[in-house]
Amino acid sequence: MGVVIIDGSTVRAFVGDEAEFRKNVDRRFKELDLNDDGILSRSELRKAFESIRLLETDFGVDVATPPEERTRLYDSIFERFDLDKSGTVDLEESIIIALKRY
Repeated sequence: MGVVIIDGSTVRAFVGDEAEFRKNVDRRFKELDLNDDGILSRSELRKAFESIRLLETDFGVDVATPPEERTRLYDSIFERFDLDKSGTVDLEESIIIALKRY
């Protein structure tokens, strides 16, 4: 497994190129939107988290996380994305969250 280090100027340049940034967010959103309805449900985001083993690995080492704790953690992450508390995440919410990260 390789490690890639990205400095702040690389990230700022990527986010600063609005067209390229939006294109990448749009692409990832469409990949996550499994039923192609234009919104992300709690289950769609959970499937994405599970596919990358968000909570099950820590630097390549499996971590045992009880199912109820995983559900609480996934729900808390979903709630951070669901800015308008509608029970879904739309593309604009995902862009806002992505921009806040940078």
